Amino acid sequence: MTVALFPPTTRGTVSLDIEALAEGPRFVRTRGMSRWHRPRSGSRYPQDRVVYGAWCGYGIGGSERTGAFLAADEPPAGEPVCATCEGRAAGAGQDNSPTGRLLLFTPRDIAPPKNCPASRSCLYEALSGGRVGRCLACGELQPLRAMGGPYNPRYSIVQHQAGAALVPPCPFHRWRQLTTAEDGHVLCACGREINQ
Repeated sequence: MTVALFPPTTRGTVSLDIEALAEGPRFVRTRGMSRWHRPRSGSRYPQDRVVYGAWCGYGIGGSERTGAFLAADEPPAGEPVCATCEGRAAGAGQDNSPTGRLLLFTPRDIAPPKNCPASRSCLYEALSGGRVGRCLACGELQPLRAMGGPYNPRYSIVQHQAGAALVPPCPFHRWRQLTTAEDGHVLCACGREINQ
């Protein structure tokens, strides 16, 4: 049995040959770990290397061919499970609550941001007249203003709520590092295309 994984969000750079996994095993651990963990996210690297990020913060992985990590639908009887992983996985809706109680946990950076990530930036298409621009990240028409003061002057789109047409997130950086390509379409600064 597999569970749906959350995106492996990071602030660091990620090579284009790394794949974000959408599904993974219910429980994982290395041979040296004292307990089973619940994977929150997963990434596949070249040479069949897979790394799962556990809800508690551990990274668990290795080559799938060598069996560097263990995966299970249910841990063997009597073997402990990380309580932090179990509670957060259930609270985030990844799996059913083991206690039968209603648990709630909301991971950061999963839901779309309230304010558009292109706010106060040059990610806009100027419209005739120069006072209004179309936001390249969400498609909203918003005023343009001079910002930044004398030491960092720029002309930018004002801060605004994210529109319904907000671009999909990068699986690794979400909406944090949006930029534009030479032809004017939005992509993540890591080079991954944003499929609109």
